[in-house]
Amino acid sequence: MDTEKKDEVIDIVEELKGTHTKGRWGKFYNFISIVFMPMLIPLYMMLYLFQLDFFTARFYSPEQLSVFKWITISATALFTLILPTIPILILRKKGEVSDLFISKREQRLVPYLIGFLAYVFWTFFLWHTLRMPMYVVGLGVGSTISILLVLLINFKWKISAHMAGVGGFVGGVFGLCYRIGINPVWFFILIIFISVLVGLARVELKAHTPSQVLAGFMVGFLIVLICAVRF
Repeated sequence: MDTEKKDEVIDIVEELKGTHTKGRWGKFYNFISIVFMPMLIPLYMMLYLFQLDFFTARFYSPEQLSVFKWITISATALFTLILPTIPILILRKKGEVSDLFISKREQRLVPYLIGFLAYVFWTFFLWHTLRMPMYVVGLGVGSTISILLVLLINFKWKISAHMAGVGGFVGGVFGLCYRIGINPVWFFILIIFISVLVGLARVELKAHTPSQVLAGFMVGFLIVLICAVRF
């Protein structure tokens, strides 16, 4: 590996570690922002889905469930994590985005557009290839619409994509639990606490204002909740 590539890898590692963040809590808030990056949220949602007896009861054997879970998680990682991340890394290398979080609003168009298209293919894969129940497809549709709305709003205003992702997860969980008829109160409290923590992290890192954080959460929450309930 030549010196230039080594420096590039070191910069990315330092960015992920939060080395350049300021303040006593800077690294912690940076860690929270990484763990709950928008590209990771669909993976968390699929992992949660496979914990629900309502969903897993449709499989004839543990082996069938295991294979289907592996395919679902792998495809979700490909479409919602790997494909959207690659252009960000390429644009960062070319100097067209300043950091992995794409902090500058004017740099977000191309990565968000590619992310939107990747989510369209992911949703189609859930529906057409995996033959997922429509309430699961609804989660994909809601997530895709949320990205589109964030992309459009971003032309005029820097809405929080982190909070749109977290809000989408909360909305998806609420919607699924409503359809199933369960009320996991402590899990609801946990994910709401995480949402507040992520919002605080984005504000404390000066990535967003409180209004941008709240708006992002509401966009993700409402769109995914409606799709999860109505599909």
